[in-house]
Amino acid sequence: MDRGLYSLIDLFVLGSGFYALYGAFVLKRDGKVIRTFLLPKDVEPSSCKDLQAYANLMAPKLQILGIAMIVYGLVSLLNTYVVPVWTLFWVMMAAFFLVLIWYGIELRKATKRYFP
Repeated sequence: MDRGLYSLIDLFVLGSGFYALYGAFVLKRDGKVIRTFLLPKDVEPSSCKDLQAYANLMAPKLQILGIAMIVYGLVSLLNTYVVPVWTLFWVMMAAFFLVLIWYGIELRKATKRYFP
């Protein structure tokens, strides 16, 4: 893959990180579920047993995911365009994937707990 495709992926991850932070903010403030990060496609937000408890559980986890995505995207763009920081890049890539796996597990548990 060339540098342009990597940059496109980095920008997508960075933008998704900001969107995840926005989703966590909206979930915490308004109790509105943004489906992209918080629910599988076959689950309806209106079927939640306790939306406030779900929001309290998932908003901080979504913030952690968003921060991990933003930091990874910034480090990757820094590595590509400014100065090579390969060790930091690989550490952040591993951390990002670990957070992504952790978030997926936590989301599955919360979905089973709060949605029929």
